[in-house]
Amino acid sequence: MSAEAQKSEGFNFRLDSTTSALLERASGYIGLDKIKFISESIREKAQAIIEEREKTTFTENDWRMFFSLLENPPEPTEAMKDAAEAYKSLITSSHADD
Repeated sequence: MSAEAQKSEGFNFRLDSTTSALLERASGYIGLDKIKFISESIREKAQAIIEEREKTTFTENDWRMFFSLLENPPEPTEAMKDAAEAYKSLITSSHADD
């Protein structure tokens, strides 16, 4: 691993006495030092927030519309036909170079 990849970002912050006591107690229960406990807790919370914000959720009506369009797709527009034709030309010309 390169020296650049091993660098970590340091933070200085203060905790109120209640939070500090909780940190001491919880990290002791699972046998982690406070820095590792804080780091793992931040990572878990950040991943949970990112997953929640980046997932796509569909209502029942969304699902119905989705499957209806799969089963009964609309006719392609001229722009779609042009895009398909351009794609075919691109693929055909790239295979001709092989």
